[in-house]
Amino acid sequence: MSKKKSYMNRDNIISEGFFDTLRKYLIKYPALKKDKKVQNSIKSLNGNTKELEKLLNQRFKELNPKHKSIKLSKYKISDFI
Repeated sequence: MSKKKSYMNRDNIISEGFFDTLRKYLIKYPALKKDKKVQNSIKSLNGNTKELEKLLNQRFKELNPKHKSIKLSKYKISDFI
């Protein structure tokens, strides 16, 4: 039986490869999990995400006062593994 083309198949998904490369290095080098620079970068990423969330909520309220506020999830080191 031939393999069906599925958009949900991980092999067929078009990606830039950034997260796959990051995942490969975090699995290959588990010391990166405890690296202070990596942890600080993830904290910085979460801070930038929080600023974006705040800015988006502010803009949505200006456009539509009844708009519900959005909540973006925080990143963890396990998200990249």
